[in-house]
Amino acid sequence: MKKLDNLLEKDLHIVEKRKILFAIPLAIIVVAIVTAIIFNFTLGSPFNLGTDFTGGYSIDVKLGNRLTDDNYNSYCRRIEDVLSTVTTEDGKEYSVRIDNMQRQGSGDSTAIHVKYHAVKGVSEAEMIDVINPAIKSELEDEILMLIPAVATADKTVTLTYNEIISAPTLADLKNTFVKLAETLNADNNAGMTFDGDAADSVKLDENDSHKVVISFATINASSELDAALASGMKISDKYAGSVTQGDLIGATVSTELLFNAVLAVSLALIFMLCYIGIRFQLSSGLACIIALLHDILIMFSFMAICRIEINSTFIAALITILGYSINNSIIIFDRVRENMRSVFNANMSAEDIANKSIRETLLRSINTTITTLLMILMVAIIGVPDIRIFAFPIIIGLLAGTFSSICIAPSFWALFQRVGKKSGDRTFNKKPLKTKTEKGETEARA
Repeated sequence: MKKLDNLLEKDLHIVEKRKILFAIPLAIIVVAIVTAIIFNFTLGSPFNLGTDFTGGYSIDVKLGNRLTDDNYNSYCRRIEDVLSTVTTEDGKEYSVRIDNMQRQGSGDSTAIHVKYHAVKGVSEAEMIDVINPAIKSELEDEILMLIPAVATADKTVTLTYNEIISAPTLADLKNTFVKLAETLNADNNAGMTFDGDAADSVKLDENDSHKVVISFATINASSELDAALASGMKISDKYAGSVTQGDLIGATVSTELLFNAVLAVSLALIFMLCYIGIRFQLSSGLACIIALLHDILIMFSFMAICRIEINSTFIAALITILGYSINNSIIIFDRVRENMRSVFNANMSAEDIANKSIRETLLRSINTTITTLLMILMVAIIGVPDIRIFAFPIIIGLLAGTFSSICIAPSFWALFQRVGKKSGDRTFNKKPLKTKTEKGETEARA
């Protein structure tokens, strides 16, 4: 730690190395532009925009107490499988891209809220009248079902359901199994043979009415066969829940959200410029705004490169980082102001003032970033997927904000001071104001 302190106390000449430091974010932005162009031609969009911006639809799969922490991911995978290939009544197949899924409610009202994009090349009328009903129907058929646990032992397969199997349901299972056995023997070489009829081999367990036992003369047991039996022998459960079509996120709403987001960020930048310009110097305010624009571009660049969804959560992360980054920059410019006023720095250049201010606040900036970063990393590692989507841009923004407040803002401030001096600004030729401490030292020497 002592070696680190000694290193940070040295003058790193960051301002003089601005060309190299400026090249780093510039390279990232160039890579992002190239990546966005490639994605635009291959995937149809340079950014992975969520339904908050592009418009879309939502649907609620209500499962009540059946939805638990243990089976939540399983239900989500099943919903993804359903929407990956949706077949309408006329036989057309569509692949629906999911925006996000999240658990909502508690107890009997627990549900999975699904937001998905409109199918490209399909009109809004067709989505509402044809595809959305097909999605609802397939979710009801595939999700609101009892899927048995399959256990194979020698020539016997036991199907265990969560509900008691009634006589009518057992009769339906026998008919279903007859057709399934023919398909599995034909397509998957299951090798199923029976001592009698296939339907007679399906019986209810004498000791447990939750279990159905299927007896074979021969069978080629495998994990693939178990999965096929589980899928093929599922039964409808009228008490499993319901599927409710949700809201339409129209293009008008999305456009308004985008406009409001841009307006909020723009107003924030303007007010920050005014405050810093009054509190410090106009050049300090301009340098801070450039640093914030750097943070915004870097965050968008990584979202484009990593193809991470941009939604309202990202806007919240963006505004959070703007506040964090401007705080770091203000700390440095507070030291810049004090160093400019000091009588001991009267003959220092703008670059020297900036470097000294960076050196005096560097350890504080790094420590603050590390402690914040550790907390966000824990959230990203342990948190649910929705939280991770928020954590990633925060992590990128923290790193970008720390870099810009240390390297970008002071360097641009020094450049502005040099330009101002050439045009007649005598900032560094004025007699510096003495602080109270310096006045006391001067009187004491007198």
